[in-house]
Amino acid sequence: MLALQDDDREALRYGMLGPLEVRTDRVVLRLASWRQRLVLTVLLVEANRTVPADRLMGELWGDALPADPEGALRTQISRLRKALGPDAGLVTEERAYRLTVAREQLDTAHFEDLMGLLATGGAAGGNALHLLDEALALWRGPALAEFADRAFAQPESVRLEELHLAARERRAEVLLTLGRAAEAAAGLDALLAEHPEREQARGLLMEALYRQGRHTEAVATYQGWRRHLAEELGLQPSPALQRIEGQVLQHTLPARTLPTTWAAEHPHRLALPVSSFVGRDGDVSAIGGLLERARLLTLCGPAGVGKTRLALEVCAVIADRYPDGLHFCDLAAVTRPGDVVRTVAGAVGVEERALRRLDDRLLEHLAGRRALLLLDNCEHVIGAVAALAERTIQRTGGIDVLATSRERLAVDGEHLWTVTPLTVEGGDSPAVRLFVDRAHAVDVGFAPGPDALTTVEDVCRRLDGLPLAIELAAARLHGMGLEDIALSLDQRFRVLTGGPRTSSRHRSLRAVLDWSYEQLEPVVQRVFERLATFAGRFDLDAAGAVAAGDGVEPDNVTPAVLRLVDCSLLTEHPGIGPNRYSLLDTMRSYGLERLTSQGALAQTRDRHAHWALELAERAATELAGPREGEWAGAVREHLDELRVAHAWLVGSDSEASLRLAVALHPYALWRVQSEVLRWAEVAAGAAAGSGSPRLSAVLASAAAGAWQRGDLDGAGAAARAALEAARDLDRQGHRPALEALADVAILLGDLPEAYTLFRETSELALSAGDLLQAVWDVGSASLARAWSGDAEGADNLAAETFATAERSGSPTAKAFAHYVVGEISTPNDASGEEHLCRAIELAEAVNSTFVVGLARVALATLKARQDDTAGALRYYEAVIVEWQRAGAWTSQWVTLRTLVDLLVRVGAVRDAAILYGAVETARTGARPFGADEAMLREAATELRARLGEDTFRRFADEGANLTENEVVGVALDAVHRARR
Repeated sequence: MLALQDDDREALRYGMLGPLEVRTDRVVLRLASWRQRLVLTVLLVEANRTVPADRLMGELWGDALPADPEGALRTQISRLRKALGPDAGLVTEERAYRLTVAREQLDTAHFEDLMGLLATGGAAGGNALHLLDEALALWRGPALAEFADRAFAQPESVRLEELHLAARERRAEVLLTLGRAAEAAAGLDALLAEHPEREQARGLLMEALYRQGRHTEAVATYQGWRRHLAEELGLQPSPALQRIEGQVLQHTLPARTLPTTWAAEHPHRLALPVSSFVGRDGDVSAIGGLLERARLLTLCGPAGVGKTRLALEVCAVIADRYPDGLHFCDLAAVTRPGDVVRTVAGAVGVEERALRRLDDRLLEHLAGRRALLLLDNCEHVIGAVAALAERTIQRTGGIDVLATSRERLAVDGEHLWTVTPLTVEGGDSPAVRLFVDRAHAVDVGFAPGPDALTTVEDVCRRLDGLPLAIELAAARLHGMGLEDIALSLDQRFRVLTGGPRTSSRHRSLRAVLDWSYEQLEPVVQRVFERLATFAGRFDLDAAGAVAAGDGVEPDNVTPAVLRLVDCSLLTEHPGIGPNRYSLLDTMRSYGLERLTSQGALAQTRDRHAHWALELAERAATELAGPREGEWAGAVREHLDELRVAHAWLVGSDSEASLRLAVALHPYALWRVQSEVLRWAEVAAGAAAGSGSPRLSAVLASAAAGAWQRGDLDGAGAAARAALEAARDLDRQGHRPALEALADVAILLGDLPEAYTLFRETSELALSAGDLLQAVWDVGSASLARAWSGDAEGADNLAAETFATAERSGSPTAKAFAHYVVGEISTPNDASGEEHLCRAIELAEAVNSTFVVGLARVALATLKARQDDTAGALRYYEAVIVEWQRAGAWTSQWVTLRTLVDLLVRVGAVRDAAILYGAVETARTGARPFGADEAMLREAATELRARLGEDTFRRFADEGANLTENEVVGVALDAVHRARR
C-alpha cells in the first residue's frame, strides 16, 4: 500500500465512478485490503452522514462475525485512517463513523455539479460539449463497480448509471446541434449496443443517420426496433419515436440550431471541425487556464501533431470570454510576409483605405474590444507574424493572440505550449482511441478485439503518436487490412496519403514534412538529414561527429541543432549533464529518405558507425577502471546506436565490425547482454576466412554468449574455432580463445583443466595490463580450486583476486572479488555473507548484472544452510526473475537446482518434484557435478520416500514436459507458496 506524504494529504480525492479510487494530483493510493475498500465505499455512499458500527460490521462479515467484531472493525478503521492520513476527515463517533468529504473531493458530486450547469441552460455549443466531455471523462467503469451487487450500493449505482446514460444522450444532442452527426451516431451506436431499450437514444440515432444522408438506415433503425417490440413484448414504439420516423420519411425533421444568444454573442464563429476531438482534454483545460493570464500564447509542435485542431477546440471552450468574437486567420496560403496583415484584417473585417496603413486601421479597429485572434500556421512567415502579434498586445488592452507554429515567435510577452504527440501505451490510450475513432469513419463495422488493438497500438507507436499520421493510416482501412497497414509503414510516405480534396499541405505525410523542411536554410537541411542516422538520443558532440564535414562546418552544427529544436524537427531532452536530442521516427524516416535520394546515405552511415565504434572502444578501456559506472551508462544509453552501427558495419566494413564486437565484450559479459554477444557471432560469420587477427577474440566473445544462454555445445565449438583462428598469432593472441575454453571447462565440471587454463590466461591478462579480465581469470581459478576441495589454494587465489581488483579500481572487479571470497567461505564463516552483500552493493551500483546474480544465488544457498528460509526465498525470487530477463539459462538451471533442495527442506514436496523433473531433463545449461550432483541425488531420494515412487515420477514427468518459461513460472509460484 502506498502511503501519503505530507504534501499530498490536502488534495485527497475519491472516485466511485468505476473501481474505487483514492488519489491526489501525484499519488494513487492502492488499498490492498478489500475490507478497507468496502468500508471506505460504504462511508463514501453515506458521505458526511453517520454510519452505525453495526451496519459496517454487517457489511464486512455478515453472519460470520469474528470473535470480537467491534475490535476487528476498529482495526479496519485504524488501518484505513492510516492509509488516508490524519486530515482525511474520518471521524469516530459513539459506535459509529463518519467520513467528511467536500463536493469537489468526490467524483460523483463533481459529475452531478457539471450536469447541473447544463440543466440551467447557461452552456451551449462548444461550452456544453466541453462540460459533457469533462463530466463523462470522470467515468472509469460502472459506478461502484466492485460492490454494485450489494444492497447498500444498488440504489446509488442505478441512479448514477441512469445519469450517465442521460449524459451520453445529451452529448449526442449537442453534437447534432454542432453539425457533427457522424460523431453523434458513433456514440449512440455504442450506447444502444449496451442499452437497446433507450428509445431517446434510438430517436437521436435516427436523426444522426438522417443528417448524414443515410435515410434508409434511419428508417431501418426504427423498423428493427418496432419488430423487436412486437415479437418479444407485444408493444409498439413510443409516440415520440413514431413521430421521428414520420419526419424522416417526409423529410421534415426540423434542423437543430444553436441558441440565439450564442449566435448574437459570438459574431465571428469558427468553422466547426468535421471530426471528433480525441485525447487532449488536459491540454484544452491547461491552455484555457493559461490564456486567462497570458495575452500571447503560441502552440508549438512538429508537423502533423494537431496544433490547429487543438487551438480550435480551445477556442470553442473559451468563446464566452470574448464578447467581441473569435477571429480565425489561416496563414498557410500566405506566401509573402507583407500579406500577413492583409489576411488578418480580412478575417477581422477591416477593409483597406487609401492614405492609411492597413496595420494601423486594424489596431484601431481592435482597440477597446475583447476578442481573440487565432493565427494559424505561422512558421513560414514567422517574422511578420511576430511583429504583428507584438504590436497587437502592446497597442490593445483586450485582444489576446493564440498562434500555432512549428517554431516560437520569440517576442516579449510570448508564452509557449508544446503540443506533444499523443500517448500510445495501452488499448485505451489517446492515440489508439483516435485511430479507432477515425477507422469508424471508413468502416462502421470496425470493432477491434484484443489482438487487433495490439496491432493498432503498434501502428500508432511506429507513427510516433502523430495525429495526422494516425488519421491517414486509419483512412487506409478503406482498401487495406489492419495487418497490411502495419506491414506497410516502412513505406509510410508512399502509403499515408489523403484524398484529392484534402488541403495540399495535409494531403500526405510527405507533404506535411516537405512544408517544414523547405523552411530550413540549406546547412540546417544537411544537418537534419545526417542526424536522421541516429536511432535514439544524442548530444551535441555526437551530432558534430556525424553531421560535420562535406559542406557543413563543425561550428555550424550546434546552431543548426538548436534551429531544428526551434522548428520542432528535433526533440530536446534536458537532464543531468549535456542535453540530449532525438528525432521522432517519422522525421527520421523522412531524413533517411532524403539522404538516400541524394546518394549520401552510405557516407553518413559510415560516419555514424565509426563514431559509435570510437565510443565503444573508449568505453572498453574505461569499464576496467574507476569510471566504470559512467561508461557503462554511456554504453547502455547508446545501445540503439551501437545496434545500428553493428548492422551497418557487418555489411560494409567487416574489420570494423570485429573491432566493435571486441570492444563491447566486457560490457556484454558482465551485464549478461545476450543480444550484444550475438552480434559477435554475426560479425565473426561475416569475417570468416578474412584472416583478421581480431577474429579469434570475436569467436571467443560468441562462445561467452552461447554458454550464458545455456548452449554449452555451441560455446565449446566457438571456443575451439577461436583457438584455430589464433594459430598464427603470438601467445597473447591466444588468450581470448583460452579464456573461452576455460569457461566451458569449469561449467562442464572439468576443474583441473579449467584451473590450468585460468592460471595461464590470468598471467597473460596481467602482462597485457587487462586487469578486469585478470580478475575474472584469477577469481575463476580460485573457484575451480575450491570446488575441487583445495581450500588453501582457493584462499590464496582469492587474495590475489582482491589485490588485482584493487589495482583495477573497477567496481565490477571488486564486486567479483567479494563474490569469490563469499562463495568459497564455509557456512559457519560469518564474513562470507558480508562479502556477498558487498558484492551485490558494488555490482548494482554499476549495473553489473552477472555478479549481482551470482552473489544472490550464493546468498540464497547460504541462507538455506542457515535455516533462514524467508531470506533464502527472497533472494531466489529476485535472481530467478533476473536470469529470465537476461536469458541466462546456464545460471538459471544452477539456481533452480539449489532451489529444489530448499523446497524439499521446507516440505514443498510437490513443487520440488516438479522442479526436479525440469532440471534433471533440461536441454540447455550444464549437467550438475560435485556437490550439486550429490545434492540433487539426495533430494530425489527424499522425495521418493515422502511421495512414493509413482507419485514422484508423475510429478517429475510433469516438470520434464514444461517449456523453459513455464519452468520459471512454476519456480516463482513455488517460491511464493513457500514464503506464505
